[in-house]
Amino acid sequence: MSRICLVIPSNPFDQYFVQLPLDAVTAAGHLRAEGHTVAVWDQRLRDTPPGDAFDLLIVFSAIADRAQCYPLELAPVRTAVDRAKALFPTARTVAVGPHGTHLPLSTRAELGVDHVALGETDSAAVAAVRDLAAGADAPVLSDSASPRNLLAPAAGAPRPYPNLPLEELAFPAYDLVPTARYTAEVISGGLPLPGPCGMVLASRGCTYGCTFCHLPFGTRMRSQPLDRVVAEIDAQQAAGLDFVFFLDYVFGINKSFYGDLCRRLRGRGLGWVGQTRAEVVLKNDVREWAAAGCQGMWLGAESPAIAQTGVHKRVSEEQIEQAILKLRDAGITPFAFVLLGLPDDEACVSGRLVDWAAKMPAWFGINQLYLRPGTTLYDRLAADYNDGARPTTWEQVREVTRRYRESYPVDLDRQQQRLTELPNYLGNSIAPVAG
Repeated sequence: MSRICLVIPSNPFDQYFVQLPLDAVTAAGHLRAEGHTVAVWDQRLRDTPPGDAFDLLIVFSAIADRAQCYPLELAPVRTAVDRAKALFPTARTVAVGPHGTHLPLSTRAELGVDHVALGETDSAAVAAVRDLAAGADAPVLSDSASPRNLLAPAAGAPRPYPNLPLEELAFPAYDLVPTARYTAEVISGGLPLPGPCGMVLASRGCTYGCTFCHLPFGTRMRSQPLDRVVAEIDAQQAAGLDFVFFLDYVFGINKSFYGDLCRRLRGRGLGWVGQTRAEVVLKNDVREWAAAGCQGMWLGAESPAIAQTGVHKRVSEEQIEQAILKLRDAGITPFAFVLLGLPDDEACVSGRLVDWAAKMPAWFGINQLYLRPGTTLYDRLAADYNDGARPTTWEQVREVTRRYRESYPVDLDRQQQRLTELPNYLGNSIAPVAG
């Protein structure tokens, strides 16, 4: 059996929150159940590893809460790899996450690891350990390169490891991390503030096809057994967390499942925030969410003109406004994601997006559009911004986004600066106060 350390890098996002690495503790729990000695070194919270002897290091290039909007810059991950390798020079190294899944050879080279494993991070970590124990030595560990498939290797690109059935996953190893020290946006006195917060992923996947969106859990909805979801919440509350973030991408999409979940959550003294879409809010009785402890809900608003941008998100400005008001009237604090730089976004080009955000009765966060591998928008545009060729390295991928933004009709950095000056910009509520 192996002595395994799961490594979580620091990243610039940590300036606001340090969220629970749910996929890492899930993988750790399953690996431990299979007989391995496992530790989790979350470099965001501790400088030294929780152990002095490991023969396998598994580095998460983007944990679950960052996988949908994973960063293109890998330098912080390389720093984490170098720190771990300096302490355990004889250990084999494996990277898991969206980077390796989409550009395995470039990821391996840029991170300096022995292997990359393809697929959802918890499933890929478990499968990679199994295959390494069985004698695999391929630089790219995948279902195609698994020892069980070597007699009939697949043609073409390597296949990601299949997802472990959710009902078969061992319980997350919350005891391997300082659970009570993780944070996210919590609601206090009606205001969002950084505070102790856990994380739950009741359902994985998203059935919508927004072309700019990276879906690390795929397009098919997969729900955990409700008893398992409640048990995870019990464990986090027992560890001192009475607030959690539901990472589910479309909370409420399955009214039966989420209705049953909300009934199970009532009376537990649990506060929570989730994320969903405007049209899902409009189809649900969100008062049931509030009665179950929901204090905040994120909407993928993006832009008032999102339906006209050709990215397959047909949500109207009116629907966004109605959903925000419906949440607010139920006593749920509304939050909205704003995305700058969508193709042919007249609201962004004209500057109307800033006025729209200013009048929005919700807190909002900002991102500029990245063209990320793993999205259909990237597939459509990447070669246009890489001299006609599909990028093969992360350096080329980063250059694609730089060129795209440079060619955009307006200065996106200036527009983002205007948005950050608005009083309902979330960063103005949760930013650390200078001492």
